[in-house]
Amino acid sequence: MSTVDQFESVFKAAAKSSYFHESLSFGKILLVTDLDESESKLYLHSVQQFFSTILSKENTKWEILCKSNFGSVRDLLENVEEIRPDLIITYRNLRSEAWRWPYSLGEYLDVLTQVTTTPVCVLPHPDRENSPDLLTQSPVNVMAVSGHMCGEGTLVKYASAFTPKGGKLILSHVEDKCTLDRFLDAIEKIPELDSEVARENLLSRLLNDAKDFSESASIELKKAGLEIEVEAVAQVGRRLEDYRKLIEQDHVDLLVMRAKEDDQMAMHGMAHPLAVELRSVPILLL
Repeated sequence: MSTVDQFESVFKAAAKSSYFHESLSFGKILLVTDLDESESKLYLHSVQQFFSTILSKENTKWEILCKSNFGSVRDLLENVEEIRPDLIITYRNLRSEAWRWPYSLGEYLDVLTQVTTTPVCVLPHPDRENSPDLLTQSPVNVMAVSGHMCGEGTLVKYASAFTPKGGKLILSHVEDKCTLDRFLDAIEKIPELDSEVARENLLSRLLNDAKDFSESASIELKKAGLEIEVEAVAQVGRRLEDYRKLIEQDHVDLLVMRAKEDDQMAMHGMAHPLAVELRSVPILLL
């Protein structure tokens, strides 16, 4: 490696990505259900109770779309476009019996989370066993999930907005072991690259970047006076399995993650299995 390359590497390593906090406000929230009007109003009350420590009823206008307001995905999207909410709250497998099986979010949510730029909070289906009990206590522990936490300012901003005072925000980064091993195997086949150095330093570099960004977020959120505990988790492993363990271990009440990438039509590769399989955990999809 030339002296110039060494200098450039040192410079880039020192140039850490930092988090800058911006407050969020939700002036208009849309609740989407497949219940009749009276049942939807009762469900709205439960949802408002669940988010009572986070979303202000006084400063927020709540609107409801019930069963009679839409009969197709197109109808739903047209309603969302007309209302223009700051947040959509609904539940998995809207207008579907498929909530009984862990295979999809249902066609309404599959399209809604990709077409609209509005964050969508997905709750367990109301008919799921213990679902009413899940909404009786407001979230305390919130986990932001990313496979590349460094630079995820928007993710941290929303996750912190949904963490109540006195609650805990977990910034979770799991580096996929299979992907990492594939890159290391490729490096070992290139004579010009020192595979031992790569193996020793690549993982620590990836995890340190995530930890450094999480640390900057912790400092900024403290400066902003949010009064929340911030914990950073950065590790290598199998993402779905490890996130499941982390959620159980930290008693996570709300999961926050990205639903899409700019160059993808379908849901983000990691978000889809997490959203589909973690059926008892409310999830905020950005």
